[in-house]
Amino acid sequence: MLIRFITFGENPAIVIGRERGLFAARGLEVETTVTRSSTEQMRGLGVGTYEVASTAFDNVLAWSGREGADIHAVAQASQRMSLPVYVRPEIHDWDDLRGRLLAVDAVDTAYALVLRRILQAHGLDLNRDDYRLDGVGATGPRFESMESGKTFAGILNPPWDKKAEEAGMRRIADYREVLPDYPGGVFAVTTQWAGAHRAELVDFLKCLAEAVDWGNDPANRAAALQLLRDAQGLDDERAVKELASLPATTELNLPGLQVPLDLRVSFDMAPGKGTDLTAYYDLQYHFEAT
Repeated sequence: MLIRFITFGENPAIVIGRERGLFAARGLEVETTVTRSSTEQMRGLGVGTYEVASTAFDNVLAWSGREGADIHAVAQASQRMSLPVYVRPEIHDWDDLRGRLLAVDAVDTAYALVLRRILQAHGLDLNRDDYRLDGVGATGPRFESMESGKTFAGILNPPWDKKAEEAGMRRIADYREVLPDYPGGVFAVTTQWAGAHRAELVDFLKCLAEAVDWGNDPANRAAALQLLRDAQGLDDERAVKELASLPATTELNLPGLQVPLDLRVSFDMAPGKGTDLTAYYDLQYHFEAT
């Protein structure tokens, strides 16, 4: 069975599962699409263009119940996020961002809320019109917007952080200053697809668990790094970072998932299905798989 998978960047567990034949052994083919924005990603998941997404949990919060989609997180996709804030060269301190346009993916989800919380800690508040947000899309488009001079700050994930530094931009903050327990990404599906394809989803999660266990085994470190280098054309530094992003387990980090929910509520942006965390994840498939 073909599983159409949409993500912001190659997921190392998916790469390991594909390259080591774990998916193929269970009759699965995973076709990866790299998205340009969370709106494209989550809308595509909701309407069935894609079966599985690797995304920030806040996108699950924001989109479950929106446009008729019922979306749940079913497994952990990454250990933690890398969410550094970069500014253009002419920005020397936080006050220089007043009145400026800042780059985000979508203005009301995920890293936009993280950026708002970081700015809030430095005396800048969107509700006072201290700055404005421009929803330009994923990290690549955010970098392009900043490089062009249209926007002046944004969260730039690897490998775009390196490109930003090469372009003269400067790292000024990191989410861990204000949200140290913000969770890594999750694998998400719609309730409709999961219910109709339970066996395939369980097999998919079995493959992910095997891939994560293999990648985390110290005895396999050299082989795992070589696999990631070869499969993705990575240099040594990037391969090490990719491998380090594997979660310790594919089991959902439930205390971590509470953090983006609380953050959303703090900005008076409670998700459509309410503030009970259990409405946004489903453990049954992972339990069966592992």
